[in-house]
Amino acid sequence: MSVEVHGSAVKSVIEGCGVFQKRVKALLAEKGIMELDPEAWYSLDDVIAVITGLAASVGNNLLLEIGKYIPKNSVFPPEVDSFEKAVVLLDVAYKMNHRNGNYGEYKCLQEDSKTIRMICNVPYPAMVNLGILRGFARRFQSFVVIEEVHMNGGGEFVIRL
Repeated sequence: MSVEVHGSAVKSVIEGCGVFQKRVKALLAEKGIMELDPEAWYSLDDVIAVITGLAASVGNNLLLEIGKYIPKNSVFPPEVDSFEKAVVLLDVAYKMNHRNGNYGEYKCLQEDSKTIRMICNVPYPAMVNLGILRGFARRFQSFVVIEEVHMNGGGEFVIRL
């Protein structure tokens, strides 16, 4: 069985596309996802292919917007009530929204009391992960500085609280 992603996370992909929702729905339909059920599970490979296709045709900034919607729609542990807890528990939340096999991880390293290093070893592009971090900052009204260390693969970021 292949890795699957929860429908609530796929909903973020659709909502994050704004005026391009019709395009993303067409790309999902090509993968057999005609009607999205937010409680169902979908192939992660298909979702990544749709995201990659969107980036190629519309641009990477759309990936940033998709990421910002993930904190709004995805399943998170109930104790997530601040930006700091969201970042620390991001890997737990990731595992709540993915199943079946090895699908990567988020490593959160506390460098000092005001600095966190986030290493994203996941199949989602770095721009999506940057959007997730910015989405958490917005959700919890936290003023943080998110520095891009590198934007290869899933990316690596330094967060200054």
